[in-house]
Amino acid sequence: MASTSPAATGGEGVALLDDGVRQVRMWRRPFDPLLPGLRSASDPEVVSSWLAAIGLGSAGAVTMRTVSYRPTRRAVLRVESAAGTVFVKVLPERKSADLIARHQLLESAGVPVPRVLATPVPGVCVLSAARGSPLAQAIAGADTHPENLPEPAELVRWLDLLPEQTLTLPRRPSWSDRLDFHTAAAAAALPEQADEVVDLGARLAEALTAVPEEEVPTHGDYYEANVFTSGGAVSDVIDIDSLGPGRRSDDLATMLGHVAVLPDLAPRVYAHTPEVLQRMRQDFETRVGAHALRVRTAAVVLSLIAGATPEQARARLRIATQWAHASVRTRRGANSNLRDLSSASPVPLMHATDDEAIANSLEQKDG
Repeated sequence: MASTSPAATGGEGVALLDDGVRQVRMWRRPFDPLLPGLRSASDPEVVSSWLAAIGLGSAGAVTMRTVSYRPTRRAVLRVESAAGTVFVKVLPERKSADLIARHQLLESAGVPVPRVLATPVPGVCVLSAARGSPLAQAIAGADTHPENLPEPAELVRWLDLLPEQTLTLPRRPSWSDRLDFHTAAAAAALPEQADEVVDLGARLAEALTAVPEEEVPTHGDYYEANVFTSGGAVSDVIDIDSLGPGRRSDDLATMLGHVAVLPDLAPRVYAHTPEVLQRMRQDFETRVGAHALRVRTAAVVLSLIAGATPEQARARLRIATQWAHASVRTRRGANSNLRDLSSASPVPLMHATDDEAIANSLEQKDG
């Protein structure tokens, strides 16, 4: 791993390369200079002793797998032992303390989230495994096991459980709040369609200024990979690092935007997702303004372009544009249907309107 950030100071296992113009610090993963707890958290014997200390069996063998690693920012490791599965999350010390406080806040309020089992060293917390299965699995099996798929109202119910104290936490930017950054990243990912991406981003940014909304407790990254379900109910929600004040439409748009791209990610697995998406959208639009929800969903999908394969990136641009076009029809409060937003051959979504200024506010430019 390497970084040019001055924050990534040297230390054990960190090599400094300096050519007189710039400095680059390099390290192997366990020696991340901003995640000092990662070295201990990557040692099976150390982790085994942590589990033994909290009563999860004797200090026997454990099997470890890295779930995710973002250099200098975070790491998540899955740990299997005879006592079961836990997750070890490594963050910079201050952020780890903030995450633990968020878990404790939700646990005390009775909100279903994984429990903090231990904080063995600064910057490291051991979390219980989430109960149930990811919502993505329920969506994939919607046709064969519909009883496992939560109703949209059940997804909203978890958000309704968030305590008012959430509003006292620092506010973190939502996907739509960082639209400029995501537009630039998407344009770089699709250079042949960069003008189209930039145009779409500008139109979304303009539309977002016209949809103010009150702040409420929010998850901040509420989508099908972070929501776990069992028997049609939300059983746990993970990754609450962004918990804090925000807009309900951003949480709901994050769900819609991520679900909307699933069919292009795995068409056979998510063949019935358009119907699921339609039910979600119809329910969510009874809870927040349809126009705000569709604009923010378009912004979320736009943010998912960077990092995708070229084929997926083009599909996501198409989907984001469809949501943007569909939002035009709700500027006056109309709640017309969105059809086949995630299908390979979508139905045209723009309809004639007497107010060309409204129609042109998000419509793609011709030519």
